[in-house]
Amino acid sequence: MIPTTEHGDETGVGEATGERSIPIEISVATDGDERPPVDDETRVDVEVDGQMYPTARLADGRYVAWWFETDAPELSDPVTTEWVAAPTRFLAAGTLHELWQDPAAFDQLPDGEL
Repeated sequence: MIPTTEHGDETGVGEATGERSIPIEISVATDGDERPPVDDETRVDVEVDGQMYPTARLADGRYVAWWFETDAPELSDPVTTEWVAAPTRFLAAGTLHELWQDPAAFDQLPDGEL
């Protein structure tokens, strides 16, 4: 989980009032692992820092980003081995981008959570 700080009072202005967590799931599959079910009609490629990442809505309402190019295979394809699920497609794509920029970061993640 990534801790975030919420700033502001009722109007959104002011001092920090507390922290909340945003759940982000990072997955690295091996042969035979089941891929999360996505709604194929919701696929949108998202650009992050000049790189395109395919994203789609999961059955539970979160979004998932995978692979690293727009001609990527579907998430259900066995060659797709790394993906990130988050509350928004942009957070999923951004997190995946950061991990692609620093692959060693995968090794620092406890139990697949950030």
